[in-house]
Amino acid sequence: MRDTEFRINKIKRMKEFFKAIQGDKFFHPFPFNDETITKILGAKKDIYRFIKDGNKVIGMWMLRGWDEGFNIPSFGMIVHPDYRGMGLGTFMLRAAINECKKMGCKKIRLTVDPENKVAIYMYKREGFKFNNGVGFKNL
Repeated sequence: MRDTEFRINKIKRMKEFFKAIQGDKFFHPFPFNDETITKILGAKKDIYRFIKDGNKVIGMWMLRGWDEGFNIPSFGMIVHPDYRGMGLGTFMLRAAINECKKMGCKKIRLTVDPENKVAIYMYKREGFKFNNGVGFKNL
């Protein structure tokens, strides 16, 4: 019973977070719906992590592509609009890079909108090299 209750609460928090980030100008890797939540919860190799403030989800980062057979994980992240500018993006990026290193990954990739100057600055500061909006970092 407790596991079911935990899962229901987790789904509720994810739905609330998805509602808060719906329509974000730069982050739209998948639809923010129940099907995506099911996919995230059922991921085999892909990694999805949520950052919380109490019971509220305030950020999400992911390393995905492994479940589809890719060797280089694709990083993505988003911070709740009310929590931007506090360093959570850098925290999540560094957590993802550390996770990749622990797993023995040689490289990490990401795609960023060329208008997202804040993200591009952060990624370059952390060692990503870009070509046409696609960034790579050797680990």
